[in-house]
Amino acid sequence: MTEYSQEINAGESEGIEFKRSTSLLKEAIQSLCAFANHKGGVLYFGVADDGQIIGQSVTDDTLKNIANTVKLNTEPKLYPQIEKVQFDGMTCIRVSIEQSPLKPHVAYGRAYIRVGSTTQQLSQDQYQLMLQQRNNGYGFDFQPCTQASMADIDEASVRQFIETANAVRDLNQSIYLPVDQVMEKLDLLKQGIISNAGILLFGKNPERFFSGHYEIKAASFPADTGYDEMTNEQEYNGNLIDVFAKAQGFLLNSLRKSYKKGEQSGSEHYEFPKAMLREALVNMIVHRDYRIDVKSTIEVRPSWISFYNPAQLFTPTITLETLKRHHPSRPGNKLIARVFYLMGLFENWGSGTLKIIESAKQSSRKEPRFDFQDGMFRLIIERQQ
Repeated sequence: MTEYSQEINAGESEGIEFKRSTSLLKEAIQSLCAFANHKGGVLYFGVADDGQIIGQSVTDDTLKNIANTVKLNTEPKLYPQIEKVQFDGMTCIRVSIEQSPLKPHVAYGRAYIRVGSTTQQLSQDQYQLMLQQRNNGYGFDFQPCTQASMADIDEASVRQFIETANAVRDLNQSIYLPVDQVMEKLDLLKQGIISNAGILLFGKNPERFFSGHYEIKAASFPADTGYDEMTNEQEYNGNLIDVFAKAQGFLLNSLRKSYKKGEQSGSEHYEFPKAMLREALVNMIVHRDYRIDVKSTIEVRPSWISFYNPAQLFTPTITLETLKRHHPSRPGNKLIARVFYLMGLFENWGSGTLKIIESAKQSSRKEPRFDFQDGMFRLIIERQQ
Protein backbone atom coordinates (compact mmCIF):
# COMPACT_ATOMS: atom_id res chain seq x y z
CA MET A 1 0.00 0.00 0.00
CA THR A 2 1.43 3.37 -1.01
CA GLU A 3 1.70 6.37 1.27
CA TYR A 4 -1.00 8.12 -0.74
CA SER A 5 -3.35 5.12 -0.45
CA GLN A 6 -2.82 5.17 3.30
CA GLU A 7 -3.83 8.84 3.39
CA ILE A 8 -7.11 8.09 1.62
CA ASN A 9 -7.84 4.96 3.66
CA ALA A 10 -7.37 6.98 6.85
CA GLY A 11 -10.30 9.19 5.84
CA GLU A 12 -10.90 12.89 6.27
CA SER A 13 -9.22 14.38 9.31
CA GLU A 14 -7.51 17.49 10.62
CA GLY A 15 -4.93 17.18 7.86
CA ILE A 16 -6.83 15.37 5.06
CA GLU A 17 -9.69 16.65 2.87
CA PHE A 18 -11.53 15.04 -0.08
CA LYS A 19 -13.31 16.76 -2.98
CA ARG A 20 -15.25 14.91 -5.68
CA SER A 21 -13.94 17.15 -8.47
CA THR A 22 -12.41 20.50 -9.33
CA SER A 23 -15.94 21.89 -9.65
CA LEU A 24 -15.51 22.40 -5.88
CA LEU A 25 -12.29 24.38 -6.35
CA LYS A 26 -13.43 27.41 -4.33
CA GLU A 27 -14.24 25.25 -1.29
CA ALA A 28 -10.96 23.42 -1.80
CA ILE A 29 -8.99 26.67 -1.75
CA GLN A 30 -10.70 27.63 1.49
CA SER A 31 -9.54 24.31 2.97
CA LEU A 32 -5.99 24.85 1.69
CA CYS A 33 -6.05 28.24 3.40
CA ALA A 34 -7.20 26.52 6.61
CA PHE A 35 -4.36 23.99 6.34
CA ALA A 36 -1.79 26.76 5.84
CA ASN A 37 -3.16 28.60 8.89
CA HIS A 38 -3.04 25.41 10.98
CA LYS A 39 -0.64 22.46 10.70
CA GLY A 40 -0.57 21.92 6.95
CA GLY A 41 -2.50 19.23 5.10
CA VAL A 42 -3.38 17.33 1.93
CA LEU A 43 -6.44 17.66 -0.30
CA TYR A 44 -7.52 15.17 -2.98
CA PHE A 45 -9.71 15.84 -6.01
CA GLY A 46 -11.45 12.73 -7.36
CA VAL A 47 -12.28 11.23 -3.97
CA ALA A 48 -15.76 11.24 -2.39
CA ASP A 49 -16.35 12.34 1.20
CA ASP A 50 -16.50 8.71 2.34
CA GLY A 51 -13.09 7.97 0.80
CA GLN A 52 -14.36 6.23 -2.35
CA ILE A 53 -12.03 6.87 -5.27
CA ILE A 54 -14.10 8.10 -8.22
CA GLY A 55 -11.39 9.71 -10.33
CA GLN A 56 -11.08 13.07 -12.02
CA SER A 57 -10.41 14.17 -15.58
CA VAL A 58 -6.93 15.72 -15.51
CA THR A 59 -4.84 17.57 -18.10
CA ASP A 60 -1.78 19.77 -17.76
CA ASP A 61 -4.12 22.75 -17.99
CA THR A 62 -6.09 21.37 -15.03
CA LEU A 63 -3.04 21.50 -12.77
CA LYS A 64 -2.07 24.96 -14.02
CA ASN A 65 -5.60 26.24 -13.45
CA ILE A 66 -5.59 25.00 -9.85
CA ALA A 67 -2.21 26.65 -9.17
CA ASN A 68 -3.25 29.95 -10.73
CA THR A 69 -6.65 30.04 -9.03
CA VAL A 70 -5.08 29.35 -5.64
CA LYS A 71 -2.50 32.09 -6.18
CA LEU A 72 -5.03 34.66 -7.39
CA ASN A 73 -7.49 34.12 -4.53
CA THR A 74 -5.23 33.89 -1.47
CA GLU A 75 -3.27 36.53 0.42
CA PRO A 76 -0.44 36.21 1.28
CA LYS A 77 -0.39 34.04 -1.82
CA LEU A 78 -0.24 30.27 -1.39
CA TYR A 79 1.85 27.99 -3.60
CA PRO A 80 0.83 24.39 -2.85
CA GLN A 81 2.43 21.31 -4.36
CA ILE A 82 0.08 19.85 -7.00
CA GLU A 83 0.50 16.45 -8.63
CA LYS A 84 -1.43 13.86 -10.62
CA VAL A 85 -1.70 10.45 -8.90
CA GLN A 86 -3.10 7.07 -9.94
CA PHE A 87 -5.22 4.66 -7.88
CA ASP A 88 -6.34 1.39 -9.50
CA GLY A 89 -6.31 2.96 -12.94
CA MET A 90 -8.19 6.08 -11.87
CA THR A 91 -6.61 9.53 -11.88
CA CYS A 92 -6.84 11.91 -8.94
CA ILE A 93 -5.14 15.17 -8.01
CA ARG A 94 -3.17 15.51 -4.78
CA VAL A 95 -2.64 19.04 -3.43
CA SER A 96 -0.44 19.50 -0.36
CA ILE A 97 0.44 22.60 1.63
CA GLU A 98 2.68 23.11 4.66
CA GLN A 99 1.89 25.17 7.72
CA SER A 100 2.83 28.67 6.63
CA PRO A 101 5.22 30.99 8.48
CA LEU A 102 3.29 33.84 6.84
CA LYS A 103 -0.08 33.00 8.38
CA PRO A 104 -2.78 34.18 8.68
CA HIS A 105 -3.73 33.68 5.03
CA VAL A 106 -7.11 34.61 3.60
CA ALA A 107 -9.00 32.96 0.74
CA TYR A 108 -11.59 34.97 -1.16
CA GLY A 109 -11.25 37.70 1.47
CA ARG A 110 -11.81 35.48 4.52
CA ALA A 111 -9.46 33.58 6.84
CA TYR A 112 -10.05 29.91 7.67
CA ILE A 113 -8.76 27.38 10.18
CA ARG A 114 -8.95 23.60 10.42
CA VAL A 115 -11.07 22.24 13.30
CA GLY A 116 -11.14 18.46 13.32
CA SER A 117 -12.11 17.36 9.82
CA THR A 118 -13.91 20.62 9.04
CA THR A 119 -12.88 23.98 7.60
CA GLN A 120 -14.21 26.89 9.62
CA GLN A 121 -13.93 30.64 9.33
CA LEU A 122 -11.39 32.20 11.66
CA SER A 123 -12.90 34.60 14.19
CA GLN A 124 -11.76 38.22 14.17
CA ASP A 125 -10.05 37.76 17.54
CA GLN A 126 -8.23 34.65 16.31
CA TYR A 127 -7.19 36.44 13.14
CA GLN A 128 -5.81 39.45 15.03
CA LEU A 129 -3.93 37.19 17.45
CA MET A 130 -2.39 35.20 14.60
CA LEU A 131 -1.47 38.43 12.81
CA GLN A 132 0.18 39.77 15.95
CA GLN A 133 2.12 36.53 16.38
CA ARG A 134 3.32 36.78 12.78
CA ASN A 135 4.46 40.37 13.15
CA ASN A 136 6.02 40.01 16.60
CA GLY A 137 7.08 36.40 16.69
CA TYR A 138 8.74 36.19 13.32
CA GLY A 139 9.66 39.80 12.73
CA PHE A 140 10.19 41.88 9.65
CA ASP A 141 12.78 39.55 8.16
CA PHE A 142 10.30 36.65 7.93
CA GLN A 143 7.72 38.71 6.06
CA PRO A 144 7.31 38.10 2.31
CA CYS A 145 8.89 40.49 -0.15
CA THR A 146 6.02 39.96 -2.55
CA GLN A 147 7.40 42.03 -5.43
CA ALA A 148 10.72 40.17 -5.51
CA SER A 149 11.68 37.08 -7.49
CA MET A 150 14.73 34.85 -7.72
CA ALA A 151 15.98 37.13 -10.51
CA ASP A 152 16.59 39.73 -7.77
CA ILE A 153 19.01 37.43 -5.90
CA ASP A 154 22.76 37.83 -6.46
CA GLU A 155 24.02 34.31 -7.13
CA ALA A 156 27.66 35.27 -6.52
CA SER A 157 26.80 36.50 -3.01
CA VAL A 158 25.06 33.21 -2.22
CA ARG A 159 28.04 31.17 -3.50
CA GLN A 160 30.45 33.28 -1.43
CA PHE A 161 28.28 32.73 1.64
CA ILE A 162 28.39 28.94 1.16
CA GLU A 163 32.19 28.99 0.89
CA THR A 164 32.49 31.05 4.07
CA ALA A 165 29.96 28.99 6.04
CA ASN A 166 31.59 25.74 4.93
CA ALA A 167 34.94 27.01 6.20
CA VAL A 168 33.91 28.47 9.56
CA ARG A 169 30.83 26.43 10.56
CA ASP A 170 31.26 23.17 8.62
CA LEU A 171 28.01 23.85 6.76
CA ASN A 172 28.96 21.05 4.34
CA GLN A 173 26.98 22.37 1.37
CA SER A 174 28.04 22.20 -2.26
CA ILE A 175 28.74 25.60 -3.79
CA TYR A 176 26.99 24.25 -6.90
CA LEU A 177 23.68 23.67 -5.11
CA PRO A 178 20.93 25.58 -6.96
CA VAL A 179 20.45 29.00 -5.40
CA ASP A 180 16.74 28.47 -4.73
CA GLN A 181 17.57 25.32 -2.75
CA VAL A 182 20.14 27.22 -0.69
CA MET A 183 17.53 29.89 0.03
CA GLU A 184 15.00 27.25 1.07
CA LYS A 185 17.49 25.59 3.43
CA LEU A 186 18.06 28.98 5.06
CA ASP A 187 14.27 29.55 5.33
CA LEU A 188 14.65 32.59 3.07
CA LEU A 189 12.37 31.11 0.41
CA LYS A 190 9.00 29.58 1.30
CA GLN A 191 6.55 28.22 -1.26
CA GLY A 192 8.26 30.26 -3.96
CA ILE A 193 8.12 33.51 -1.96
CA ILE A 194 11.33 35.31 -0.99
CA SER A 195 11.36 36.80 2.50
CA ASN A 196 12.52 40.30 3.33
CA ALA A 197 15.62 38.71 4.85
CA GLY A 198 16.41 36.97 1.56
CA ILE A 199 16.48 40.28 -0.31
CA LEU A 200 18.29 42.14 2.47
CA LEU A 201 21.00 39.47 2.70
CA PHE A 202 21.49 38.43 -0.92
CA GLY A 203 19.58 40.90 -3.10
CA LYS A 204 21.23 42.56 -6.08
CA ASN A 205 19.53 45.88 -5.32
CA PRO A 206 17.72 45.82 -1.95
CA GLU A 207 17.13 49.57 -2.27
CA ARG A 208 14.46 48.78 -4.89
CA PHE A 209 12.31 47.32 -2.12
CA PHE A 210 13.33 48.94 1.16
CA SER A 211 14.20 52.58 0.57
CA GLY A 212 16.76 53.53 3.25
CA HIS A 213 15.64 51.05 5.91
CA TYR A 214 18.84 49.03 5.90
CA GLU A 215 21.56 51.55 4.99
CA ILE A 216 24.34 52.58 7.35
CA LYS A 217 25.48 56.19 7.48
CA ALA A 218 29.01 56.58 8.85
CA ALA A 219 30.92 59.77 9.60
CA SER A 220 34.03 60.90 11.44
CA PHE A 221 34.21 64.29 13.15
CA PRO A 222 37.08 66.53 14.33
CA ALA A 223 35.26 67.37 17.60
CA ASP A 224 33.14 65.56 20.18
CA THR A 225 30.17 67.85 19.60
CA GLY A 226 28.45 69.34 16.58
CA TYR A 227 27.54 68.08 13.13
CA ASP A 228 28.57 70.99 10.92
CA GLU A 229 32.09 69.77 10.19
CA MET A 230 33.05 66.23 9.18
CA THR A 231 36.35 64.76 8.06
CA ASN A 232 34.70 61.82 6.30
CA GLU A 233 31.10 60.88 5.54
CA GLN A 234 29.81 57.74 3.82
CA GLU A 235 26.47 56.03 3.18
CA TYR A 236 26.60 52.31 2.54
CA ASN A 237 23.94 50.33 0.70
CA GLY A 238 23.78 47.02 -1.14
CA ASN A 239 22.92 43.75 0.57
CA LEU A 240 23.60 43.49 4.30
CA ILE A 241 26.72 41.37 3.87
CA ASP A 242 28.21 44.05 1.60
CA VAL A 243 27.06 46.82 3.95
CA PHE A 244 28.76 45.05 6.86
CA ALA A 245 32.05 44.73 4.95
CA LYS A 246 32.00 48.39 3.85
CA ALA A 247 31.13 49.72 7.30
CA GLN A 248 33.81 47.55 8.92
CA GLY A 249 36.34 48.96 6.46
CA PHE A 250 35.28 52.50 7.37
CA LEU A 251 35.78 51.79 11.07
CA LEU A 252 39.23 50.26 10.61
CA ASN A 253 40.34 53.16 8.42
CA SER A 254 39.09 55.62 11.05
CA LEU A 255 41.01 54.08 13.95
CA ARG A 256 44.34 55.22 15.27
CA LYS A 257 47.13 52.80 14.41
CA SER A 258 50.56 52.21 15.88
CA TYR A 259 53.62 50.24 14.85
CA LYS A 260 56.18 48.57 17.07
CA LYS A 261 59.82 49.10 16.35
CA GLY A 262 61.36 46.29 14.35
CA GLU A 263 58.07 44.91 13.04
CA GLN A 264 57.57 44.41 9.34
CA SER A 265 55.47 46.80 7.31
CA GLY A 266 51.77 46.01 7.62
CA SER A 267 52.00 44.94 11.28
CA GLU A 268 49.81 47.77 12.49
CA HIS A 269 48.12 47.71 15.89
CA TYR A 270 44.65 49.23 16.11
CA GLU A 271 43.49 51.20 19.13
CA PHE A 272 40.57 48.75 19.50
CA PRO A 273 40.59 44.99 18.99
CA LYS A 274 39.04 44.32 15.58
CA ALA A 275 36.72 41.73 17.13
CA MET A 276 35.28 44.36 19.47
CA LEU A 277 34.15 46.65 16.66
CA ARG A 278 32.95 43.70 14.61
CA GLU A 279 30.68 42.62 17.49
CA ALA A 280 29.27 46.13 17.79
CA LEU A 281 28.62 46.39 14.06
CA VAL A 282 27.04 42.94 13.70
CA ASN A 283 24.79 43.52 16.71
CA MET A 284 23.60 46.76 15.11
CA ILE A 285 22.68 44.91 11.89
CA VAL A 286 21.11 41.84 13.50
CA HIS A 287 19.07 43.61 16.18
CA ARG A 288 17.88 46.71 14.33
CA ASP A 289 14.19 47.28 13.64
CA TYR A 290 13.95 47.28 9.84
CA ARG A 291 10.33 48.41 9.92
CA ILE A 292 11.46 51.93 10.80
CA ASP A 293 12.72 54.07 7.92
CA VAL A 294 15.66 55.55 9.83
CA LYS A 295 19.27 54.87 8.87
CA SER A 296 21.62 53.25 11.34
CA THR A 297 24.54 55.56 12.07
CA ILE A 298 28.15 55.27 13.15
CA GLU A 299 29.88 58.33 14.61
CA VAL A 300 33.64 58.40 15.07
CA ARG A 301 34.58 61.22 17.46
CA PRO A 302 37.96 62.08 19.01
CA SER A 303 36.86 60.70 22.41
CA TRP A 304 34.32 58.05 21.49
CA ILE A 305 32.65 55.92 18.80
CA SER A 306 28.90 55.35 18.79
CA PHE A 307 26.57 52.90 17.06
CA TYR A 308 22.98 54.14 16.82
CA ASN A 309 20.02 52.27 15.34
CA PRO A 310 16.29 51.59 15.65
CA ALA A 311 15.94 48.54 17.87
CA GLN A 312 13.49 45.81 18.78
CA LEU A 313 15.95 44.39 21.27
CA PHE A 314 14.19 45.01 24.55
CA THR A 315 11.63 42.87 26.35
CA PRO A 316 10.71 42.67 30.04
CA THR A 317 13.57 40.19 30.48
CA ILE A 318 16.21 42.07 28.47
CA THR A 319 17.10 45.50 29.82
CA LEU A 320 20.13 47.77 29.76
CA GLU A 321 21.42 46.05 32.89
CA THR A 322 20.97 42.48 31.62
CA LEU A 323 23.10 43.38 28.59
CA LYS A 324 26.04 43.54 31.00
CA ARG A 325 25.72 39.89 32.03
CA HIS A 326 24.83 36.61 30.35
CA HIS A 327 21.34 36.88 28.89
CA PRO A 328 19.09 35.05 26.41
CA SER A 329 19.85 35.74 22.77
CA ARG A 330 16.73 37.17 21.15
CA PRO A 331 17.77 38.76 17.87
CA GLY A 332 15.09 40.94 16.38
CA ASN A 333 15.77 39.35 12.99
CA LYS A 334 16.26 35.61 13.41
CA LEU A 335 16.86 34.79 9.74
CA ILE A 336 19.46 37.54 9.36
CA ALA A 337 21.09 36.47 12.62
CA ARG A 338 21.34 32.88 11.43
CA VAL A 339 23.18 33.82 8.23
CA PHE A 340 25.63 36.02 10.13
CA TYR A 341 26.08 33.18 12.63
CA LEU A 342 26.87 30.71 9.85
CA MET A 343 29.47 33.15 8.55
CA GLY A 344 31.15 33.18 11.96
CA LEU A 345 30.21 36.82 12.61
CA PHE A 346 27.52 36.38 15.24
CA GLU A 347 26.99 34.11 18.24
CA ASN A 348 23.59 32.77 19.23
CA TRP A 349 24.18 32.83 22.96
CA GLY A 350 23.66 36.42 24.08
CA SER A 351 27.41 36.97 24.27
CA GLY A 352 27.87 39.92 21.90
CA THR A 353 27.59 42.71 24.47
CA LEU A 354 29.66 40.69 26.95
CA LYS A 355 32.48 40.38 24.41
CA ILE A 356 32.41 44.13 23.84
CA ILE A 357 32.60 44.79 27.60
CA GLU A 358 35.38 42.23 28.08
CA SER A 359 37.42 43.67 25.20
CA ALA A 360 37.15 47.12 26.79
CA LYS A 361 38.41 45.76 30.11
CA GLN A 362 41.34 43.96 28.50
CA SER A 363 42.42 47.15 26.76
CA SER A 364 42.08 49.18 30.00
CA ARG A 365 39.15 51.24 28.80
CA LYS A 366 36.01 52.46 30.48
CA GLU A 367 33.05 50.14 30.29
CA PRO A 368 30.99 50.78 27.13
CA ARG A 369 27.72 52.62 27.66
CA PHE A 370 24.33 51.40 26.49
CA ASP A 371 21.33 53.66 26.05
CA PHE A 372 17.79 53.08 24.80
CA GLN A 373 15.29 55.88 24.21
CA ASP A 374 12.26 56.26 21.95
CA GLY A 375 12.94 52.99 20.13
CA MET A 376 16.58 53.87 19.39
CA PHE A 377 19.54 51.95 20.82
CA ARG A 378 22.97 53.51 21.24
CA LEU A 379 26.29 51.88 22.10
CA ILE A 380 29.15 54.24 23.01
CA ILE A 381 32.74 53.02 23.22
CA GLU A 382 35.29 55.36 24.80
CA ARG A 383 38.55 56.08 22.98
CA GLN A 384 41.87 56.70 24.68
CA GLN A 385 43.44 60.09 24.07
